[in-house]
Amino acid sequence: MTLTELVNGVYAVTNRPDLVALTEQFVKQATLKLHQLDFFYKDLFETGMIFGSPEIVQQVDIKSLIPRWRANKYLRKSDASGSLGNFIEDIKVPENSLDSYNIIRDDVYYVAGDLLNIRSSTALQYVLYGCFRYPDITTLSFSSFIAIDHPYAIINDAATSIFKRVGKDSEAALMRTLVWGDGKNDKGLAGDIIMSNTATTGY
Repeated sequence: MTLTELVNGVYAVTNRPDLVALTEQFVKQATLKLHQLDFFYKDLFETGMIFGSPEIVQQVDIKSLIPRWRANKYLRKSDASGSLGNFIEDIKVPENSLDSYNIIRDDVYYVAGDLLNIRSSTALQYVLYGCFRYPDITTLSFSSFIAIDHPYAIINDAATSIFKRVGKDSEAALMRTLVWGDGKNDKGLAGDIIMSNTATTGY
């Protein structure tokens, strides 16, 4: 569904078409929250990167380069022809850049602040980089695989927030259970979204 269709879906549940700005805000909020349930393969983004010159150590402002960047997935050496080489290890934090002998490790990378830092065993100029991105929740460019594959999770979660805001606690509780389950065996629509991430191929 589009953003407009999602908002209209919330109106149908809440019967509050007067809450225009608030409904759109809660739809965007629900979309972002549901994407943060897991690192979904449908949120994976891949791009090649070319550095100005081949160096052992490279650094790039990854959050400026890739809008809506969320987390690393992989980094792989490449060359000018596009041939792929070895993967470089994501060590998460700079403290892991030293081995057990306190020697600086090669072929590792990590993000510190906005910067992606790479240390290669060979001069490096070309890489293939994969990362997870947040959905685009801007009004003009709204884009979310959950809005397409699981729209009612977004609609019902946004409706939960609307009902809570206007003091309809019983309706809010019902919508919350539909989305998030009963805390026992029923995992709700959110559980369906998580389960969908276990299979990346069709039949």
